Formats: sequence, C-alpha cells, structure tokens
Amino acid sequence: MSAYGEKYESRQSATREGGGASDESDGARKRPRGESMGGRDSDAKDDDAGAEKGAMAPAAQPGEDKTAAAELQKGLIRIEVVSNDTSDESMQWLTEMKNIFQKQLPKMPKEYIARLVYDRNHSSLAIVKASGRVVGGITFRLFEQRQFAEIVFCAVSSSEQVKGFTNEITLDKRLWMGYIKDYEGGTLMQCSMVPRVEYTKVKEILAQQREAVLEKIRATARTPTIYPGLRCFKETPGLAKIDPFEIPAESGWTPEMDEISRRNARSKLNTWQVTVVGELLVHPSAWPFQAPVNPKEVPDYYTVVKEPMDLKTLKANVEENKYPTLEAFVHDVRKIFDNCKSYNGEGTRYWRCAVTVERFFADKVKEWKSRAER
Repeated sequence: MSAYGEKYESRQSATREGGGASDESDGARKRPRGESMGGRDSDAKDDDAGAEKGAMAPAAQPGEDKTAAAELQKGLIRIEVVSNDTSDESMQWLTEMKNIFQKQLPKMPKEYIARLVYDRNHSSLAIVKASGRVVGGITFRLFEQRQFAEIVFCAVSSSEQVKGFTNEITLDKRLWMGYIKDYEGGTLMQCSMVPRVEYTKVKEILAQQREAVLEKIRATARTPTIYPGLRCFKETPGLAKIDPFEIPAESGWTPEMDEISRRNARSKLNTWQVTVVGELLVHPSAWPFQAPVNPKEVPDYYTVVKEPMDLKTLKANVEENKYPTLEAFVHDVRKIFDNCKSYNGEGTRYWRCAVTVERFFADKVKEWKSRAER
C-alpha cells in the first residue's frame, strides 16, 4: 500500500501549499480508536516539514509537571494505534509518521521506511497532539505466539529521546532467531515490559518509594550528635597539622578508615581500563564478544579455544583491579580477538567484527601511551 500512501501525501502537500483546508478538520476528527498510553511533546515550536498548522498547546508554567503522564491526562497528547486500513485518518497519521522517521533516520533508505510503515503486517503507535498533528511514533510487528514484538522504527519530532533499551539480550534466542533480521554492523537491542508496572507513573512511584525509605531511616536512626570543633587551631596560631590520633574518638574516625580508602583507590591506569572496557561493550561490532560463548550453542568451541575471554569477564577483572600493568590488560583483551579469529574462518562476519574492534582498541592503547609519555 506504499503507492496509496505516497498519493495521499502528495494530496496533503498540495492542500497545505495552496492554503486550503484539509478534507477533515481537526474538530471533525473521528473518536480515537486506539488505547491511550504515555508520551511527551516539547513546549517549543515544532518545525517539522509538512506538518499541519494547529493551535499551540498552552505554555507550561514554572514548576508545572511536564511528564508524559501529566500531558496525557491534560489532553495535550494522546496515543493512537494505527494500521493500514486505507481510511483517510489512518493514512494521514501513517504518512506523518513516515515523514518523521525519514527525517530522524537519514541513513535509512526512504523507500524502505515507507514500505514498512504502510505494510499491513506492521502496526504503529502514533503520538498525536491535541491539534491532531503527529509528533512521533513507533512502527512495530507483533509476534504474538512467540510473545515478543519487533520495533522497526522509533522516533519523535522534537529533542526528546527514547530510553530504556539495552544491548544485553535476555530473551530466549530460539524464540526470535529467524524472525528478526540481524544486520551486519547493527546493534540488536531489547526493552522488556512488565505488565504490572505502570510505566507512565514510574517517576511518581519512585518518589513514593524514596519517601518510604527515608521515613524508615528517620524512625530507626539515632539522634545526631553535634561535636564541638577542634580548638587547637585557635589556641596555637600557625599550627599547620595535628596528630590524627588526638581527634576525639566520638567523631567516629579510626585509622582503618584511611587504610580502606587507600586500598579501594583506583590508579590512573585502572580508571582508563574501566573507560576502555565501557567503550568496547557499546561498540557496534562488539556484539559477538559480550559474554562467554555458550557451549550448548557452540559445542566444540572450548575444544578449539583453550584460553577463553570475553568482555563481561574482562569487565569483572578490571573492576577487581587485576591488571596492574598495561601489558597484562592488553594481553587479555587481545585474547578475545585471537580466539575469534582462530575459531572462525577469515572473511566471516565474526572475523570482520574482531578486526574492527581490535583496530578500535589499538587506537585507544596508542592514545594512552602518548599521554603517558608526556
């Protein structure tokens, strides 16, 4: 139905350019068919190309709650479930969402976006303002029997960002493998939804939980004791330091506290290691190295690879400060790439991922050495 959508979009563009009214005015829209959910819209003026002009929502007052749930309750926005049923209203919303996706996802082929948005195997959630204008949405495909949904596009027309996704996939691979395309260079991400959680009220719920914890602490905590300050600095002008053992014991200080702080202190090298491991974990080509290889999925892996290593294990080692030298750290990181190359043939996608991430890591080591030499 892509051709229908393009034809509808052309008709809407001609109407807007000619200054005439659309076929269906904002006031005459049908009653929303979809179930209301959460969403947010910026108070700033929307500058999307091709958007219909409508009455702006009243500006938020200082201190006013601008969360998605609040705007939803006030009627400033609503969420519509949309599918390609060929009705003018549905086609208008789908077309406006398509325009947003094409603008916010410039590297994605426009024809591909249009084809999936209008595809009848896909559905969409449109974020619609009170004026009837779409300001964002999600296009997805539901695999109901397998209990997951694939989000194809997700974007908004303002500076808002979608959060809550992780690249740690916990869903059983047997459920989604073969149903979701795993693109080379792409990052597969997951967002788990718990039916019992009211996601539009998370901020309010967390505030209540925090207050309950503080109330419990106040009920069990001892009455704070205020100790007088040290008088030695006034009594002895010019005193630069004092013996810490002369500090009254009631203050709670003990020599062991200094020892603990020194023991837990991170060196510059260890701090750099933490940063590098974090960057490796989110690298787009590091998806094969996130966790230890599952022997059930690859039975002969540990027969070939005698010294396995992965980013999850590497991160745990770094947090325990197990790499006192740069060489020890580099040795374990390179194990990841060497193991991948020794098990997978040259030219495979796993080989290419290893080469890409190894080159990235080599640049990081070079930067560290150049700083250390200064």
